[in-house]
Amino acid sequence: MIQAYYKNDLAEYKKLCAFHLFVARGFHTYIFPVFFLVVAFGFLAIGIVIENSAMYIGAAVLLLAAVGMPFLNLYMQNVKIEKSVRANPNYLKTEQYFSFEDKQFHLTIRVNGHSEEYDIPYDQVLRVYERKDNFYLYIGGSKVLILKKSGIETGKTDALAEYFRCMGKRFKEKASLRSTKVA
Repeated sequence: MIQAYYKNDLAEYKKLCAFHLFVARGFHTYIFPVFFLVVAFGFLAIGIVIENSAMYIGAAVLLLAAVGMPFLNLYMQNVKIEKSVRANPNYLKTEQYFSFEDKQFHLTIRVNGHSEEYDIPYDQVLRVYERKDNFYLYIGGSKVLILKKSGIETGKTDALAEYFRCMGKRFKEKASLRSTKVA
């Protein structure tokens, strides 16, 4: 059994959301910027062929939109996160206690003296992403648990990764972070 602890943190929440926006969502984040980029190059090509400066301006505007859109999305997301956390005074008081076993993990969530407990089998976890400092456990449509590696019992990160390997391709492991070689 591996024990771990996490207390909600605004900076970690923003980091998770940025990861989700730019990595976990995959092509969905980039579909419009890529579309704008393709159209911008189309405008540029047409502008060169017909020697029309208006097409150059259109291409420049679309290029700026393609480059700026992901950053605008991140900014708007961070504003929404801060507003959400301010509206929920218990967010920063919420503590999560994890007990990981071979086939499942037990989660206890405590807020202001109240607690809720859950047993979550690994086969019901949608996916787990490993990052340098964290594991992100996607347990439902919009439910993600943050597990800081510093909150895991000392020396147990590799053992926890071993538990997650039973998930197969749903565990996005960073093998380069293992202190021991993965078989």
